[in-house]
Amino acid sequence: MSSTLLRLGLYTILIAIALYVVAQTYETSPVAEYIPTAMLQKVLILGALLVIAGIIASILERGAKAVTKNRCAVCRTPIPAGAIYCRAHLRRVLQSEEDKTHMTRLRR
Repeated sequence: MSSTLLRLGLYTILIAIALYVVAQTYETSPVAEYIPTAMLQKVLILGALLVIAGIIASILERGAKAVTKNRCAVCRTPIPAGAIYCRAHLRRVLQSEEDKTHMTRLRR
């Protein structure tokens, strides 16, 4: 979310600057009439607000990532970082996969 806001804001600012350059380059031609300076100022302000919102969102995402805990997908107990299941459920999932892949009969 934050990266989307940042990119959108930066692209908006880039477009506003490009339109300003076009308007100033061709100020005697009819092209400049289609790009009013007041509109460019509003677009630039909108771009700046989007960049600020993106920065704030990225800070909040980092804070939320530090506070939240990983939880087991089945029983929702806290688990170490990088894991999907707690130990009991991981054993059950591994055993069921083992049973699916090894359908042969055991010989004694």
